[in-house]
Amino acid sequence: MCWLYAITKYRYIPSVKEIISAITDAKRLGFKYIEVEGVGPQFRTVVDNQALIKKRCREEEINIIDFVPVLPDIVSVDPKRRRKALEDFKLGCEVASYFEADLIQVDSYHLPIHVDVPYDISEDFSYSYVAPSVKVDPTFNFWDYFDNVLVPSIGECNDAAMDHGLKLCIEPRTWETISNVWAMEMLMREIGSGNLGAVLDVAHLSAQKMNAVQCVEMLGRRIFYVHASDNDYLTEDHLEIGKGRVDWMNLLRALKKHSFSGPIGIDIGGKPELRSRLDEMYMNSKRYLEGMMRTLDESAAK
Repeated sequence: MCWLYAITKYRYIPSVKEIISAITDAKRLGFKYIEVEGVGPQFRTVVDNQALIKKRCREEEINIIDFVPVLPDIVSVDPKRRRKALEDFKLGCEVASYFEADLIQVDSYHLPIHVDVPYDISEDFSYSYVAPSVKVDPTFNFWDYFDNVLVPSIGECNDAAMDHGLKLCIEPRTWETISNVWAMEMLMREIGSGNLGAVLDVAHLSAQKMNAVQCVEMLGRRIFYVHASDNDYLTEDHLEIGKGRVDWMNLLRALKKHSFSGPIGIDIGGKPELRSRLDEMYMNSKRYLEGMMRTLDESAAK
């Protein structure tokens, strides 16, 4: 169960009580695995309450597979802010290890020339369903920023992850610096480490008119994690699986072809009006994918 469940049911930056409740929700809905986020100033709340969070996971027999410290200053052009965020990320690696997670996640966030922030970390967060505005700054050089801010920062995050026995994954998200598979490929070539891989977020990539099967063929074994939600290839919506236009059977075939063995997280929600049907959508989507996986396995056995 992806953290989008907690974001949609509670709020973008849930309290400790709501984090604990989300773990119980996962158990109630039949999940055994969950991801957890620590967002901006709330990151410290997760750090301070990590023992309580782990205790509830043990009580509910839930495993945290991915911890996501949401720290946009990791790619700040201000060296002091960037250094502080990178030190916090290292602390996040300690938390992920304490949670016994396999993965820690980082995002590429927005460019310094964004006027509207695509993914705000305030409590009023909402997806950017329209293109955020970007200013033209005569002093900004994209490739200088890529080479001297983004690549070194992600490289340092990767080193910290390896120091803690964790794999580092990045989720290409619409409107961000690393928004699609082509950008992810370029970044991974620059980092040059097999410890860095991708979160294949089906909805984010589909919203950019990227077919998920093609994305699997491009990334292959460098996919560490899948965020599963359906999409109509038109908007940023994270729909119930089976209610959009994604070819799930061929997507699963492609993952199997490349020997994918990582987690697949149900990642549905993002809009308040979905709250009343959230449980139903998660359970339906879980059953839908499990049924397809059984069919695929049965076909392979014949």
